Amino acid sequence: MNFLAHLHLADPDPGLMLGGVAADFARNPEVAALPPDVQAGVRLHRLIDGFTDRHPVVHRSITRISDAMGWFSGIVIDIYYDHVLGRDWGRYSPEPLAAFAARAHRALEAGADAAPADARHFIRRLIDNRYLTGYATPAGLADTLGRVSLTIAARIPKRAVWLPDALPLLAAADADLAADFHAFYPDLVAFAAEQRRAAG
Repeated sequence: MNFLAHLHLADPDPGLMLGGVAADFARNPEVAALPPDVQAGVRLHRLIDGFTDRHPVVHRSITRISDAMGWFSGIVIDIYYDHVLGRDWGRYSPEPLAAFAARAHRALEAGADAAPADARHFIRRLIDNRYLTGYATPAGLADTLGRVSLTIAARIPKRAVWLPDALPLLAAADADLAADFHAFYPDLVAFAAEQRRAAG
């Protein structure tokens, strides 16, 4: 899952929400230095990722595009699932997406000083560029895929790929992928809620 889902699953706890974003930027020594509630958010993020990676419906979605996208299929599906969540937001929250995004922005901004530098810089971009509401739109989806492509190229130059090339595949498979997401996401919501209860 991408950042919209992680924030939704961590809501309304500000520490969990900050940890849900910081998790992709914090190395283990940095995690140990975070406030306890933000550490809990990092743990929740990683548990959510593990559950997602193991889920058979997610595997089914990945196979729908894997012939063309290969190793990158899982990354593309993570992002596309956030797109489906954003555009169908009303199925999972009575609060409008724009209102949720504004509230998430306030929580992230208020706690950002506790996050590692890379996470702080990303949070600033996330807020300034309205990434959360952008997930719901085709243009926002294309932008996210492009940004992730640049990150991959910078970190692993030998594996550089242009993920927006997947857009025609995603459009063609949209009905099936959306059905997959709506079959999977309630399981993930229940899993995240159980992890939060277990953590106290």
